[in-house]
Amino acid sequence: MTIVNNYSRPQALMESGKIPTLSDFYLSEDRGFLPAEDPLESLPPYFSPWMELARDSPKLLQQQQLRECVHKLPLLDHTRLQGPLEWHLAHLLLSTIGHAYVWQAGEAGVPDFLPRSVAVPWYRVSEHLGVPPIISHHCVSLANWKKKDPKGPLELDNLQLLFCITCPRDFSWFALIPLQIEIDFIAALPLVLQAQKGVLEGNSKSTRDALTAIIPVLNKMKQTLGRMKEQCDTEVFYNHLRYFLSGWKDNPALPRGLIYEGVRDEPFQLSGGSAAQVATIQCLDEFLGIKHNGRGGAFLMRMRDHMLPAHRNFIADVGKGPSVRNFVSNTDDQELRTAYNTCVSTLRDFRSLHISIIASYIVIPSKRAKGHKVEGLANVGTGGTGIMTFLKTVRDTTTAALLPDVSST
Repeated sequence: MTIVNNYSRPQALMESGKIPTLSDFYLSEDRGFLPAEDPLESLPPYFSPWMELARDSPKLLQQQQLRECVHKLPLLDHTRLQGPLEWHLAHLLLSTIGHAYVWQAGEAGVPDFLPRSVAVPWYRVSEHLGVPPIISHHCVSLANWKKKDPKGPLELDNLQLLFCITCPRDFSWFALIPLQIEIDFIAALPLVLQAQKGVLEGNSKSTRDALTAIIPVLNKMKQTLGRMKEQCDTEVFYNHLRYFLSGWKDNPALPRGLIYEGVRDEPFQLSGGSAAQVATIQCLDEFLGIKHNGRGGAFLMRMRDHMLPAHRNFIADVGKGPSVRNFVSNTDDQELRTAYNTCVSTLRDFRSLHISIIASYIVIPSKRAKGHKVEGLANVGTGGTGIMTFLKTVRDTTTAALLPDVSST
């Protein structure tokens, strides 16, 4: 698809030897990768058909009536959307409706096309935002929340999801956990730039201090991930929720992909939602100099296309910036090396925890799901990859990035 990038990165900031500011990429020390303003909860009345259908998705799916409602949906004029927040909410609503339509009956009787009333505006809104017309982390989590107490803190227990495709309690918690991980990482974003600035200036203390301060952030992220089972049941996720996040690439239920009626005659093959779309994790890989090659690396790069352009451009610039890993490996500062290795090992532990969670939510339930409607996706992640092989490879690559102690070099 043609991408209209409304959030292009500044001209070669890293290549010019300068450290960019967060604001260069529409990021901030207060919000990190979260939108600068809280997401909208509703669109103007003209778009009420989208609002009502997305809001009623869980009930309509339970009644097996959502597709019927989509067939009655009018083709609305997406150009009447105004401002980034309306465009993002529209993308969320259309993603909710689109995936509910495709997966209403699980893998049974999956349609090979999406009606134009959803397909055309979904494609055009996605084009405007610079992302593919498919569900992804940025719409399910980043653009899909509000505070329970408007005056309360920006944290998991004070957040609720605006729209759920199905199984509201479990879907909501599943989407809020990665959102909280992005929130946890907010404190680390300026430290990433501080560490790279220290490399540029040859200031090992500044880089060491930044790495040391990032360690508790990584531990907090791991604690957040460990809360997944609190309100997202493993059996509910596997049997009733998971396939709604799946896309139409490398998916046995849609081997040719999905036709977007009114957009083009050839089907689209697009990956669905994936943890690899969480900007925080890919930013850490680039910052720490962890290089994922082969099929796993290719999948991670493909998942960046599902991020908002400003986010993927920031990650790319961090990767092109002063190399913290090279700086650490070329010094005899053991404290600096220990701080770096602790960041790497904590990220490795985060990935090991993710593997155990995937085992609980996918591998173990799949062994009990013989003949179930999602059995064909038993070993495939919602992003369309062989989930356990991919995760273990990425975890092992992270482990391999650890540097030997100064005394052994």
